[in-house]
Amino acid sequence: MIQEQQWLLSLGTFLPLAGVLVMLFIPKRNEELAKEVGIVTAALTLLVGIYTLTQFDYSAASSLQFFTTNDWISPIKATYTIGLDGISLPLYFLSMVITLLVMIYSWNHVPEPGNAKAFFILMLVLQTGMAGTFIAQDLILFFVFFEVVLLPMYFMIGVWGGENRQYASLKFFLYTMFGSALMLVAFIALFIKTGGESFAIPYLVEHGGEIARNAQLWIFAGMFIGFAVKVPMFPFHTWLPDAHTQAPTQGSVILAAILLKLGTYGFVRIAIPILPEAAKEWAPWIALLAVIGIIYG
Repeated sequence: MIQEQQWLLSLGTFLPLAGVLVMLFIPKRNEELAKEVGIVTAALTLLVGIYTLTQFDYSAASSLQFFTTNDWISPIKATYTIGLDGISLPLYFLSMVITLLVMIYSWNHVPEPGNAKAFFILMLVLQTGMAGTFIAQDLILFFVFFEVVLLPMYFMIGVWGGENRQYASLKFFLYTMFGSALMLVAFIALFIKTGGESFAIPYLVEHGGEIARNAQLWIFAGMFIGFAVKVPMFPFHTWLPDAHTQAPTQGSVILAAILLKLGTYGFVRIAIPILPEAAKEWAPWIALLAVIGIIYG
């Protein structure tokens, strides 16, 4: 763990919420000012991301950098543990780039029924959820950020989407919530089976291999469904065609560029390292479903 500049990741993740706070006090009719605040906030967040790139030690890319851990929800032993390595760094930075580009595009392209202030606020909240998912090193913290992404996208599709937006947004919401519920159960089972000591991902990676094979398989199955829905992987993919076609251009871009990577990132960051034996057992089935998805798609 490299613990220098511990403030950096928290600043890059939560800075968009400062812009949201400012925008709440801007009158709805003053759309131009709301857009300016949103774009400036996204630009400042990207500058923090660029600074993070310059401070990252690429010779130690396998180590968690800017690492920090603090007590958060003590009764359940959930901690505010964050860090960045070579896997999460490009995705963390990509989320900042895409958010700024989409907000610049939205200056003259706020979809019907308008309301630029609410639209820009949702994109900033979405940015916080995406960035937080990539830096979280605690399963409960990961789950919170993972779900924060859900609500802004639900409203972006349901309010600013196409003719069948309500159907598409509800389908997106229900599929994701179903997968997330099973994923949360798997996280709790993993916590119990490793002795109930910590939800921290580094701790679980160290002790997850000690879990009995059958228990690993079942826990991996719960994670698999949660992440497979998010990828989305066949046969959990049916929400995606509706969401992509009904979402506004901005929502579709964010879906393709970032949100669909959250599920694969979950496999690589959590499921495979923590449950290596189960991952070997599940690998052929995951590969088969992936091939089916490619050919069927």
